[in-house]
Amino acid sequence: MLLACVLFALFTVGFVVPCMIDVATAPDWEFHVMSRRTWLFVIAAFWVLGAAAWLLMGRPRQHSRMPLGASGAPAIGPAEALRRHPAGRAMELSHGGQPDWPGSDTESRSVPPRGPDDDPGFLLELERRIREAREEQ
Repeated sequence: MLLACVLFALFTVGFVVPCMIDVATAPDWEFHVMSRRTWLFVIAAFWVLGAAAWLLMGRPRQHSRMPLGASGAPAIGPAEALRRHPAGRAMELSHGGQPDWPGSDTESRSVPPRGPDDDPGFLLELERRIREAREEQ
C-alpha cells in the first residue's frame, strides 16, 4: 500500500511540476484563456485536473518557424537552405566577394572579418609591430 502511495505521489508530482514550470516560463503574450497567475492557482488547487486543463486548453501551440509551400514542403530552395545553414555560412568567399554556395546571385557585399587573422588591417599592423621590435634589438 505504501508503495502504491509513493508511486502515485511521484506520478502526480512528475506531471504537475513540469506543467507549473511550463506556465511560469511561458511568455506573457501567449496566455489567451486565463492569466499566468490564474493558471498557476488552478494547477496548484486542482493538482492533476489543473495540469491536465493547462495541457488541453491553456498551453500555447508551437508553430513551425519554417515557411511551408502549398505542398507542405519548405518554401525555400536548396541554395537558400544552404545559405541559412551554419555550414553554408562558414563557406569561404570567392574572389569577387560572392559566396561559394550554389545558386547565389546576390550582389557583391562586404563581409566583416570573422577574427583578427582574417582582417588584413590587423595583419599589416601586426607585421609592422614585429618589424619594429626586431629593429630595436
